[in-house]
Amino acid sequence: MAKQNSEMHYNKLKILFLTTDFSGGGAEGVWVQLANHLSLKYEVHFMVLKAFGPNLEKLNTNIKLIELKKNSSIKSIFKINKYIKKNDIDVVLGTLAMAYAVSIANLFGRKNCKYIARVGSIISSNLSNFNLIKKFIMYFYQKTLNFSDILITQSISMDEDLKNYVNKKSNIIYNPISKNKILRLSEEDTHIKFDSKFYNIISVGRLAYEKDYKSAILSISKLKKKIKNIRYYILGDGELKEELCSYSKSLDLSRDIIFVGHLKNPYPVMKNANVLLLTSLYEGFSNVILESLALNIPVVATDSPGGNKEIISNGINGFLAKVGNIDDIVEKLLQAKKQQKYNIDVSKFNIDLISEQYEKHFK
Repeated sequence: MAKQNSEMHYNKLKILFLTTDFSGGGAEGVWVQLANHLSLKYEVHFMVLKAFGPNLEKLNTNIKLIELKKNSSIKSIFKINKYIKKNDIDVVLGTLAMAYAVSIANLFGRKNCKYIARVGSIISSNLSNFNLIKKFIMYFYQKTLNFSDILITQSISMDEDLKNYVNKKSNIIYNPISKNKILRLSEEDTHIKFDSKFYNIISVGRLAYEKDYKSAILSISKLKKKIKNIRYYILGDGELKEELCSYSKSLDLSRDIIFVGHLKNPYPVMKNANVLLLTSLYEGFSNVILESLALNIPVVATDSPGGNKEIISNGINGFLAKVGNIDDIVEKLLQAKKQQKYNIDVSKFNIDLISEQYEKHFK
């Protein structure tokens, strides 16, 4: 019997996930979630440049963790392929910077291995923030994606954007969520209590430029002229925290806006909010929108480049506002407060369904 179990384990498909680290971003969270789910039936390995970040503790203990202790994904290519060949890996999946490493590694990789690259963002939006030299380097990196066996994007708009940089056909696979897990975690205690007399608005995410929190804060300032009792909770940390705190004070919103910081489990707070506000300039595919909808909380989001338009339907599960248009954001927040009933369905983002879509490319 022991021998039979050993043979069954030996015949398991061997899958290697690659990303840069375990930061609290959406791509890293998706990769950990997908790896955990697939580890229930396959032998899963997980390789990172540096093993740090809040998503590290979420990785299942049955997954083999490999830390390269490198600063560059491209400089790690030889190490990656050496590991793949030594361990007879059957499928390699890379995201973020590791998508380029995986694609290049395929040029001289293991013959019987599938090299899959997942694009993590809207490329044109990212390039707009770079100087000329960095734009040229990043443009070259995008071309390397042509070397992958399978190319995956997260939304229709991301797929359309990618066509400007690669000649290879890509496959759209949405980000997954586990609704049952989110609901279970939402039952945990939280020290943050909402006052039902207020219109409680939340945002969840890194305090970074592309999230455009200044538009969110200015929208709250204008909304206060129409609704007196408002509380806006910002769940997240980042390089712009001091600047955003100062901006809130300059608009006399110190009592109305609460900077909560990063929460290991934000769901107990999210589930009691009236609405989620997302004012991003661009998004790959927003996990926090899916998580909010799983908790039956409507969303007001900008119709930015990315997947927002593919998740949110006006008046059905939330409202879309124009990017950077404060009056429109305020109007949509007012509509969200007025509307009592929503038809929220996240079944097409279920982790089981999304995993199956990835597995089709393993063959």
